[in-house]
Amino acid sequence: MTLEAGKGNHLDVEIPVASCGGRQPAWVRSAIVTDRTPQGASDGPGGDDGPARPRTPWARAAAGVCLVHVVLLVGLAGFYGRELALGEGTSVTNVVLSLALILVFAALLAVLARVWWVGSGRAVVATVVWNGLLIPVIVALYGAEDRLVASGLLALVVLGLGTAGVAAVRARPVV
Repeated sequence: MTLEAGKGNHLDVEIPVASCGGRQPAWVRSAIVTDRTPQGASDGPGGDDGPARPRTPWARAAAGVCLVHVVLLVGLAGFYGRELALGEGTSVTNVVLSLALILVFAALLAVLARVWWVGSGRAVVATVVWNGLLIPVIVALYGAEDRLVASGLLALVVLGLGTAGVAAVRARPVV
């Protein structure tokens, strides 16, 4: 099989086909023109994301909301680190594992903010999933009568879902 990149969004492909009766193999030739990657467009992050979308103010806002999540998680990790250092936790193992899990989610949300910032459309689903997973946390906080924290987190979730939704709609090309 041979591939030859043409100009712009043109690709030539040659594939050998099995021979019959000892004859020379036949070749299937094809030229592929794709409109997914228009001529002159650059690939988005990861290379297979299609053309990079321009950063809209809504995508920047969604990145900012993700960064707010990161800052809050790092602050919570600091609280757990303090608790570990002072020996106030009920179980060192629980505190260490909670701290590690919080830092992993903070790192993942930082990556998600970066994906929003570069203009990729792949961040929408991850943002919706993350904010959806926070809904049971909000319900539990209201159940524990911690209304201030629950309301703040609810506002952050609504803001995250709203900015992600509007950014996704605005990034779609008008047909």
